[in-house]
Amino acid sequence: MDEQASAAMERPGRRPWSSLDPFITAAFWTLAVVILLNPRGMFPVEDNTSRLVFAGIRVLCCLLLMGLVHVRVPQAMGPHGVWILGSMASYMVIGFFVSVTTGSELLVNLYGRTFYGQLQDLVVSLVLILSSALGAYAILERVGMQAFLRLMLMVLTASSTLVLFTPVLRSMGVILPWETLPLVDPFRFVGTFQDPNSAGYIGCLTVVPALAFLHNVRRPVFAYLALTAGFFAAVSSWSRTAILSLGVLLVFSLLWRGRGGRGRGGRGRILLGMGIILLTIVVLISNLDLSRLDLQVIGPRLSSIVGVVTRGKLDDDTLSLRLYLWKAGLDQALESPVVGHGLGRMYLLDEGIFFSTEETISGVHNIYLLLVGEAGIVPLSLYLLYLFSLLRLHWTMPASLARDAIVGWTIVIVLQGMMFHQLFELVTYTFIGGVTCAMASYAARGSGGRTRERPRTFARTHAASSATG
Repeated sequence: MDEQASAAMERPGRRPWSSLDPFITAAFWTLAVVILLNPRGMFPVEDNTSRLVFAGIRVLCCLLLMGLVHVRVPQAMGPHGVWILGSMASYMVIGFFVSVTTGSELLVNLYGRTFYGQLQDLVVSLVLILSSALGAYAILERVGMQAFLRLMLMVLTASSTLVLFTPVLRSMGVILPWETLPLVDPFRFVGTFQDPNSAGYIGCLTVVPALAFLHNVRRPVFAYLALTAGFFAAVSSWSRTAILSLGVLLVFSLLWRGRGGRGRGGRGRILLGMGIILLTIVVLISNLDLSRLDLQVIGPRLSSIVGVVTRGKLDDDTLSLRLYLWKAGLDQALESPVVGHGLGRMYLLDEGIFFSTEETISGVHNIYLLLVGEAGIVPLSLYLLYLFSLLRLHWTMPASLARDAIVGWTIVIVLQGMMFHQLFELVTYTFIGGVTCAMASYAARGSGGRTRERPRTFARTHAASSATG
């Protein structure tokens, strides 16, 4: 296959240049930076001015993307978008009417927000997932898949680097959100995010496209740097979900290549990347003052991760209590599995005393139980169809950069959903959801499930983009 044919395959139906393209590009990448780097976290939590400024930027970017992009929503979202939009809309509508009927809208959820505050967040998430899909699809039509993912990887790598710079940010006097959360251990890195779990999630999102480039590009120098940054961001957060997700991603990437897998080349580059990471770990440990680490806190977390991997046993009290929450949530959900109990009810489990010393009422910590418990079987079924439709691309779409990134991000989302329930209200989740749907729709349009993208170097990708753009 010659270079021109490969470039044509990468950009199916490339759209001609438009005078609106600079505004669309600026709006999308500004939105990506505001969400994935979260500069709002550099300001004090109580600073309402910065909160309003960044919220206004997000709204403005979304309005520009929805108003300027001349792409139909079904084209940008694809069939996968139908499932996720249907799940979010049915969850919001059914949960709203059940709450109003039963009077549960008068309750206040775990985070101190009212029922109408939660409803507002869901509306914002719907707008965000639509606008991010429209913007991503428009940019994909202009620059192609590799250039788009390369830019996404740069933004995610910068975010992971900020997580690694947590001690520097603290020493500079930057007031980070973790300081308002007494239950978060200071040694856990958070970067600019609200809690370490979000930082670990960003690290996993960074590792996914890095692995995709290692599999599908011949000399992916930057991908090695991104893999290292994402790996250490996830590990330094000490989020058990993030660390276990890393293990699943690496095993999946090394062992299961799906349809059209190339085998040794990509695996060799991934193993080389892991070798670089291990060498870095050895250097760090050799220069680390172990006396500064709180081994009484780190030890149980590390032990619980090892226990889950080796014996499938939960050795940690927090994880055991989470199992208790899942059981309590399941019992509560089965009381009304058809329409659920209304919005916010799984944030306020009847038996959800999670931190006994604080007497804090906790939520179900599982999005699957949340959906069925608050709005019944319909949103849960649609959400599972959404996840399955993306995961099956691993076997129905030929090996490519797009397929590996889409499936990898979906795996991270599946695992995150097992441990957390508020994904529909997180901007990082909804933004990546919209981008993933746009990538899947664009890739399906280009390959029709039959062609295979030729691996190319970063330099050749940039040269092709410059020559044609």
